[in-house]
Order: sequence, then structure tokens, then C-alpha cells
Amino acid sequence: MICIESLKSHIGKISVAEFMSLAKSIYKITEFIHNDYQKYKTWYFCKQLPRVFTPNGDILFAKSNDGNIVGMACLKKVKEEKKICTLYVLEEYRNQHLGTRLVDASISFLGTTKPVITFADYKLPMFQPIIDKYEWELTEIVEGLYNDKSKELCFNGKLTKQINFGKQRKIIK
Repeated sequence: MICIESLKSHIGKISVAEFMSLAKSIYKITEFIHNDYQKYKTWYFCKQLPRVFTPNGDILFAKSNDGNIVGMACLKKVKEEKKICTLYVLEEYRNQHLGTRLVDASISFLGTTKPVITFADYKLPMFQPIIDKYEWELTEIVEGLYNDKSKELCFNGKLTKQINFGKQRKIIK
């Protein structure tokens, strides 16, 4: 059975070296995301990981029976926004309801069934079952936000309220 764990729950229970090793293992399964979000590594280690040490964030992860990380969700919970920042399940572990389990655990932490979640438009087929299950609403589409290759789809909230518009971006919805 694959178990869902919270990185936050490991604080103070394992050594700093073990904690960082675990955090790096979680990151490693999503390292490819830098293709869409060039600053993903910096964001993960300099913004999301420190957030775990506050009430405002957590990183949930799914661990297989053999101890490998097979899925994860990065969460942000502040007054202005309750967001699933990253949600990913390794391809060989999909269609086993692991994504649903990660979303359910995320909803529990965030305290809302309608968290903000964004992703590149070409990933819509991968997320469609979860969008349908939770009845999430597409609220915004932004071109040129993170790269020029895709549009960013935003559900249950707005991205543009927090964007620095130094570079021209087209808001479609």
C-alpha cells in the first residue's frame, strides 16, 4: 500500500541531513518541471521548502512499499490564497487513485475543496479527471506567464492579481 506523508510531520523527528535528503528525493521526481517553469528548482528550495517550517505550507508525498517517492503535492496556505502549487504522480503509479488521495490530503490541509491550482494547457487531459471529480472551475487563462510555449490554466482563483506585469501577458479569460 502506498502511503501519503507530510514533510512537515518529519520536522524534529529526523536529522537535518535526513530531512534534506527526503526533500531532495521529493524534488527529484519533479525536476523535469523546469522545462515549463525555469525557476522551479529555486522556487522549490528557496520558497516552498522554507514554507514547510511555517503554518503556511507543506509538501505531501507518496511513498511506495519499497520506500521510493512516487507522488507529491506542494501546498501554500495563506489568507489570500490556498493553493496546490505542484501536483505530480509518476506515470507508472497513475490510474490507482493516488492523485485523488494527494488531492484529498491537500484539501484537508488547505481547508477548502476549491484550492487554486494552475498548470500548462497541454497538461489538461492529465488533470481532467480530478477537475471533474472536484468540480473545479476554470477561472483564468494566461499566455506568456512562465514560458512562451503554453498557456497557463488557472482553476478556482486568479493568477493575475499577483503577477508583475513588467512583461506583456495576454489574459484570455
